[in-house]
Amino acid sequence: MQEKITIVATITAHAGARDKVAQALKTVERDVQGEPGCEQYQLHVNSKNDHQFVMIERWQSAQMLAQHEQAAPFKALVSAIDGLADLQVTALTAVA
Repeated sequence: MQEKITIVATITAHAGARDKVAQALKTVERDVQGEPGCEQYQLHVNSKNDHQFVMIERWQSAQMLAQHEQAAPFKALVSAIDGLADLQVTALTAVA
């Protein structure tokens, strides 16, 4: 059985770039929902800092996550926010 992967991606928009970054994130959230192996892909915003977004992702396996990282929606997001935001990604697995 393959181990499920949870991703917490924190995206902090630079000053003046919040709306562009938010739109790109909303687009990728919509487009990724149907990707194989995607169990959750949900966008949140920090209630105390509206320039900081958090994407909570859940994937059936590391292989499915790797496929997502090569898919058009993710590549479009990376291109759209390049130079407009800082990205920090944390990969998690459940404690047995």
